[in-house]
Amino acid sequence: MFKCDYHTHSYFSFDGDPSSSPQALCESAISHGVTDLAITDHFEANYLLDGDTPPYRAKEAHDAISAAKEKYKGRLNLTYGIELGQADQSPDEVKKLFDSHNFEFVIASIHNLRGEKDFYFFDFSNDEIVARIYELFESSIAELCEVIDMPYRIDSVAHLTYMHRYVAMAGKSHDFANHADSLEKLFKKMISNDIALEINVSTLCRGLGFAMPDANILSVYRDCGGRLITVGSDSHSPALVGNCIDKGFELVKHIGLNEILVIRDGERAVIKI
Repeated sequence: MFKCDYHTHSYFSFDGDPSSSPQALCESAISHGVTDLAITDHFEANYLLDGDTPPYRAKEAHDAISAAKEKYKGRLNLTYGIELGQADQSPDEVKKLFDSHNFEFVIASIHNLRGEKDFYFFDFSNDEIVARIYELFESSIAELCEVIDMPYRIDSVAHLTYMHRYVAMAGKSHDFANHADSLEKLFKKMISNDIALEINVSTLCRGLGFAMPDANILSVYRDCGGRLITVGSDSHSPALVGNCIDKGFELVKHIGLNEILVIRDGERAVIKI
């Protein structure tokens, strides 16, 4: 039986639950039938420079995850990962991180654009903000293209439509598949660099009725030739590890694909579902 969760956060993330130790995440993963787990704590370099978040305790995180890998060896395939936020905005900080730590799995994300606050803080109930959604998402895609062009390992693009969560929570809507030309450019760049697309199921767990990205965008990715998929709960506490992963797998099959990318023994492995 195969079940993975490739987007989780421990208390080494600035927003991780205090109970979310790597060991607690592993225990929860095992109890929920997860066979492959990646701990992908936040590294938001631009936030660090702005002083908005405490520093990422890279060595402590590495040591704790390494200890957990040894403790749960044979019971859980644990991967040492990182969520690289806004890498294009703080390349020097990213270089320092990658020069000192050898991550097994790297997911890239955009939580905020240059000169903008995190989409979490946008008031998407405001019609003036809603009118900017097309422009904001186009800029998000453009920044992701810049991230991919950086000389660092990227394994998967995380929650591509991150702002969709907050648009929906505000009772508004936007068809993100309307960005077909920009999406095709991004997807072809990802495919040529062997970068996977993440299905983030946190929105399904919240009852919003869609994953990030949704089936329409996933179909665009498939039609561009995309085959590499990762699936993650985006859990920030042990209780949510493995949550709704089965729905992510169903979505993979719905768009006509049947493989999931994970890391085993430090190497990429593609597992059929």
